[in-house]
Amino acid sequence: MRRSSSIHATLALASLLACTPGGSEQPTDGTTAGPGGSTATSAGSDGPTGGVPSTGGEPPTGTAETDDPTGGADPTGQDPTGGPKPDVGNDPTGGGDGLGPAEFDADELDAPSHGGTITFQQIGAPGWYPSRRDPAVGPCDAYQSDTCCLAQHEVAGDALTPWDEDLILTLRGPLQLKQFAVYQPGGGDQWTLASSWDERWPADGQGLAFKGNATESMGFHGTVGTECLVNVSTAAPFACGEGSVPFCPASDDTQYDGWAGSKLFVLLARMPNAEEVGEPCSDDMSGNWYDAPWIGLSLGELVRAGAFSNCQCYAKNPDEWYLGDGCGQFNVWEVVNDNNQYQNFGVFSTNFFGYAGYVGEGPCGAQCDVSQLGPEVDLIDKGENVEAAEGAVATPDQGPGAAFRRPIAGYRYFLILMDTASRTVQLAIVHPEQVPPALAPLLPALPGALPQAAIAAALGLRLPN
Repeated sequence: MRRSSSIHATLALASLLACTPGGSEQPTDGTTAGPGGSTATSAGSDGPTGGVPSTGGEPPTGTAETDDPTGGADPTGQDPTGGPKPDVGNDPTGGGDGLGPAEFDADELDAPSHGGTITFQQIGAPGWYPSRRDPAVGPCDAYQSDTCCLAQHEVAGDALTPWDEDLILTLRGPLQLKQFAVYQPGGGDQWTLASSWDERWPADGQGLAFKGNATESMGFHGTVGTECLVNVSTAAPFACGEGSVPFCPASDDTQYDGWAGSKLFVLLARMPNAEEVGEPCSDDMSGNWYDAPWIGLSLGELVRAGAFSNCQCYAKNPDEWYLGDGCGQFNVWEVVNDNNQYQNFGVFSTNFFGYAGYVGEGPCGAQCDVSQLGPEVDLIDKGENVEAAEGAVATPDQGPGAAFRRPIAGYRYFLILMDTASRTVQLAIVHPEQVPPALAPLLPALPGALPQAAIAAALGLRLPN
């Protein structure tokens, strides 16, 4: 998330090492952002976003970490209320029953809404970004200092590159998560449930690990307080230490792989106002990330480098990290709070950037006034401040001209479908009581497997329509 320009000019990188913000936003006048900002290029009325990577490397409270990806929860995975342990359907062959429909309290669902999609097409490009290497092994042909060795990692293809590499998801509060699922291509022309978590059985998450905000020691129970960060990865440990590629120093703090290749993330979540959910990680209401939830994706090596590391893949030159021209970052859904004209607590910005350039749009600030919109609106036409006529489409050269609305009162399904074969990233927000027929094979059951036809139908969805 972007800091204001005056703050940019006065803050040094050293002062940022104690912070853990996420995402960023660029001024719409195309001026260069500083710490927490992004690329120096101009992008017209909706300038590029970017920012200091929100890798969430240390729990904000400084609590001790353990190597237990369940967060020290009951190793039997039993429901603490005494209910049956679910079959979460993580059989890699596609067996199992999946998570099943979520359960809602009376106050957890607002009025049904129309949903919204933003479809990013033609995503991926050849190029290179700096990848960290063991200084004793090298090569250090991208950047070298006494403490940092970066190699030029060449990317030859254009099939969703570099977002086809291992990605780790970050949650910034205020946020409540009810269900989480990740699907990936499996055998037999189907996608299978690779990772899953449900608030009903928080100790029984499968195929994933939580890091940050003391989840390593206290477990994850679905709530992320304002300005807190929780990283979600696979449960597969990444072997840091001498000669590791990408390099990360050996430590007692276990690091993890992300999800590589094609993937579908499904989150059932809502983002209430800051004072309504969770323990805050900052009680300073003037903070740049107060009451500003964020769902972001980063290359695994960026997360494993630790928040604001001075040796990471984010930019080609660590001294010019604000350019975000390395492996970059994907701000999937980000609320902007920078205490300036771009502040807007009711609308998400959506954009990604890196060595291939900037795709998407930054904040629309007061231009998007959700108080003037009905409760049925999930996708906003940014130019007219009305409900978008249909799902938006964007490419590296255009758009999308639309923005998602933040769900404050009720839960929504958040879908992130990243398909390498079609070079498409499909984003969707869907009300639990207004699931379109195209998503019926997926929602609300979150089954153990999906046919390829269901993935194709999800890619073709254009909400509202």
